[in-house]
Parts: sequence; C-alpha cells; structure tokens
Amino acid sequence: MKLSHRQIEAFRAIIESGSVTAAAELLFLTQPSVSRLLADLEAELGFALFARIGRSLTPTPEADALYEEVRRSFVGIQEVSRVAEDIRQYRSGSLKIAAMPALGLQFLPAVIAAFNRDRPGIAISLRVRSSHAVVQHLSSQQFDVGFSALEIDLPAVRRETLVTMPMLAVLPPGHLLGEKPVLEPQDFHQQPFIALGSEISTRSDTDRFFSAHRVRPRVVAEAQLSFAICSMVAAGAGVSIIEPVTARHCAGLGMVAIRPIKPEQPFTYDMLTPALRPASRLVEDLAEHVRRGFDALKQAA
Repeated sequence: MKLSHRQIEAFRAIIESGSVTAAAELLFLTQPSVSRLLADLEAELGFALFARIGRSLTPTPEADALYEEVRRSFVGIQEVSRVAEDIRQYRSGSLKIAAMPALGLQFLPAVIAAFNRDRPGIAISLRVRSSHAVVQHLSSQQFDVGFSALEIDLPAVRRETLVTMPMLAVLPPGHLLGEKPVLEPQDFHQQPFIALGSEISTRSDTDRFFSAHRVRPRVVAEAQLSFAICSMVAAGAGVSIIEPVTARHCAGLGMVAIRPIKPEQPFTYDMLTPALRPASRLVEDLAEHVRRGFDALKQAA
C-alpha cells in the first residue's frame, strides 16, 4: 500500500473542516484537486472513507478509526516542529561546562548569568575541577565545553586560546611593597611567600622566574587554589604571584592589593571542546560571552 503524505493531509483537512471546499481552502488547493486526492486514497485503501449524502460528506466508521491514528501522527509532527523552533530560537537546550577554579568560581558564573539573561530557556551545568580534570572530562566527550590553563594536546580535545594576560603580585593591603607601582624579582627575595602547590604547572613557571634572577622567596605556605592564596595573603601570611582573573577579583573585594611584575610572567586561559563531535550553536554563543567577559576584564585593567 502506497499512501502519500498529501493524500493523508487532504483526508485530515476534510474531516476537520467538514467539506471538500473548506479543505481546499485550508490546503491552498482547488476543490477538484482535493477530491482527486481523496478518491486516490480510497482506491489505495480499498474502502470508502465518506458516505456522500446529497452535497455533504459523512465520515464512515473506518474513516473515524483512521482519523484517530492520523491525528496522533500529526500531533507528533507538530511537536517535532515546535521543538525544532525552540532549538532554533534558543528557547530550549542544555550546556555542560567544566572549568578550572580560577574561572569557575567567579568569572564564569558572572558570564553564565549574562548568558542566561539572553537565553533563559537553556539549562546549564557547571562543574569546577582542576585543569587536568577538565581535560579528562572533555576527552570523555561528555561535556560540551571546558575552560583550563594547561598546555596539553590530545586528539580527543580541541584547544583554543582565549586570552593571555600577565600574572600579578598580590600583597596584603598596606604592605610596603605596595608603594612600588611595578614589582621586580628582587622585591620578593626572602619575603614570606605563599606558593601554588607543586603539582600545579604554574608553580614551575614561578620557580623559574625567581631562579633566573637568583631570588629566593621564603615559602611559608602552599595552596592549590589562587583564591585560597589570596585569603592567606589577606590575612597577612605573606605575598604571592597568581593568575590575573582571581587576583583582580580579590583586589576588587578589597582583600588584597595587586601590582604588575617585571619581566611579565604570562598566563593563558584556554577553551576546550570535544574533538569527536562538532560544537553546538550554544557553545559558540557561550564562547562569545566569555570573550566579551575577558575583553571587559582587560579594559578595566
């Protein structure tokens, strides 16, 4: 049995409008065309769908039974159309994000809030993990986008540099070093210093920064998170050098004073996407919000 969509559409229109004439108007067809579609459908089915009484059509019991199935099918098509339109208009969808703490604790929540104002129908899940864990999450292809600061290339992950900014010295408010507009390596010699944990790649960069200038800060504590370092600095435990996003955030809270260092020690933030599937329109939209967030941060510097 070969039924066409147009035949079924004509049948549905006749049932719902009550006449061939009205169905023709609904379908933007001529009346003879609709009559032909109905006749072809009845011939294909092998039974009558309407009893013709005078100029009116009365559905047969077989037509009523067929219409119930047609109605359900068209409701399904309409639902698919509605969902497709919601996706096109960003009214539905979801994003799974993995982010390093430096971005996931303050910077990204603010970006996500702005994103949600533009796309209120999008459900967002944010998981804050170490840069190594972020890479692993994206390698699994189970997250839509990740943000990290780890120079590692894996075939399952696409890595795109978002921005490179210089790291900053963080000082307790009122510290003597705050009198200098720019700090140099020798300013840290024998200063009580709070370092990143040895497992953090940036720790090696800072160690090389000091050793290249034969400077030895007095390491009094270590911490994995830049925010934890800022908290210790704010409490007067020492000074430190950390990535700029957290440094600027904590300075904005009045916790610490920040100063540039010379020579600059660059820090790069990356965006990761799963390489085994294309990025969605939502990921591209979120990435644009993130870039604007970084632009605002750099302009405020």
